[in-house]
Amino acid sequence: MKIKNITLITILLTSLTIGPFLSVNAKTDSPITPIATPDDTVLTIVTRHDTTIQAAFTTAFLATPRAIELGITDMVFLQATTDEGWKKLLEDPSKSVDLAWGGGPALFNTMNNWGLLKPIDNTTLVDYINTNVPDTIAGAGMKLNNTSGDLIWIANAISSFGFTVNHDFLDQYGLPVPRTWAELASPTYYIDPSVKAISMGDPPLTTSNTRIYQIILQAFGWEEGWSIMTRMGANSGIYPGSVDTRAAVVQGEVGIAMTIDFYGVIAERENPRTEYIIPDRQSIVNGDPIALGANVDDQEKAEAFLEYLFSDEGQTVWLTEGLDRLPVMESAFWTPIGQTKDALYILYNDTLANEGIPFDEIEATELLDVTIYYFHNTITEKHPLLRQTWGEMITQLENEDINETYFDELKADLGVVNMTYEEAFAINVEFTSDPLVAAQYESQWRNFAGTKYNAIYQALTGEPTTSPFPTLPIVFAIAILAAIPVIRKKRRN
Repeated sequence: MKIKNITLITILLTSLTIGPFLSVNAKTDSPITPIATPDDTVLTIVTRHDTTIQAAFTTAFLATPRAIELGITDMVFLQATTDEGWKKLLEDPSKSVDLAWGGGPALFNTMNNWGLLKPIDNTTLVDYINTNVPDTIAGAGMKLNNTSGDLIWIANAISSFGFTVNHDFLDQYGLPVPRTWAELASPTYYIDPSVKAISMGDPPLTTSNTRIYQIILQAFGWEEGWSIMTRMGANSGIYPGSVDTRAAVVQGEVGIAMTIDFYGVIAERENPRTEYIIPDRQSIVNGDPIALGANVDDQEKAEAFLEYLFSDEGQTVWLTEGLDRLPVMESAFWTPIGQTKDALYILYNDTLANEGIPFDEIEATELLDVTIYYFHNTITEKHPLLRQTWGEMITQLENEDINETYFDELKADLGVVNMTYEEAFAINVEFTSDPLVAAQYESQWRNFAGTKYNAIYQALTGEPTTSPFPTLPIVFAIAILAAIPVIRKKRRN
């Protein structure tokens, strides 16, 4: 059936856990789906692609002779923001999901690990894809084969990850144009409590920003990566998704936004004073996958869309103004439409020539949920407190109330992560397998971060923060207050 339509402080904090509370962003979202009606003329696709992409490909594909021959009259797109939401859709036979499309390799690897993707067994199609789609681009895998060698997913578009800057905003506040992720974590990009220099997306709500955070963790290592992201977060506003994150820089609300490449291209067209930047030797190329769903209802019709998507005609749809995506096949640029897309072809070649970091896709998948929800609970959920503490540190440094040595000590403590790299893998397994355990970890991470930021602020001022902070058990409150005189002795004017 088809569906239609501070080192010392850290020692104090590692034992701090307040009972389990459910996260604000549930990992078990229940997507709103159309009412099921029997209709074998409809392709059903679970996706993270936006409606612009959906509409462009629906119009183009349904007009093809092959779609008409097979009697395909519509394409219905189901959306879910989380892995669990995708799982619910893909594992339910009554949903009859034919294809999974868009969301990044980590998401698709997770779905494959859960047995929710079906290998492509059409040898003609497999041979065509293997002949025309590169196995890797700039070191990044464009396909996944299972242990038996069967083709599971194929990238149909590529992207780089970086940031888009608004030159008017940077000029207004006298900020330099950044070229690396680490620069964005410096005090230079803290303006004042009311103005944020950067926009970052909350990872449960944006796949592309999550991939940026995974890049930073692999480029700098687990501990330094989290330190950088914590300070970046302190310089930033946190936005609910990649669209809002991009809009902030286009409108001049911030000067720098985390963006995938095509959002940078769109931003440049909407505001010529913006510019997309690939961080020097600190990015990767990412493939945008598509795969058959485990409960594909009509494989012939699903394969027809795959055939179209990997044809020159289908690949050129990515070049449509408003989409501005880079196709996986260079031959799309040799078509009449492709010949008119000089700016995108320059970006395509710049992307292929990018000296990116070695990126471990398996590691990214095995740490995915910890990355998403540790960020959400320690940076997003504690954002006012984080910014207040970071702002106080910078103010006291500028006023010479503290010196650079002490500031660096506090900076190191601010970004301390409460689990080792090795522990994170085991925690990710627990997190994804038991919702109650996940809720306990989320509560622990929020309390760890909140107590840490609050203790640093009190060490500097002798006063509690004005940002909301949950009441601590008296034993921990006393311990933190007792530690402040010891910490303050370290201050040097």
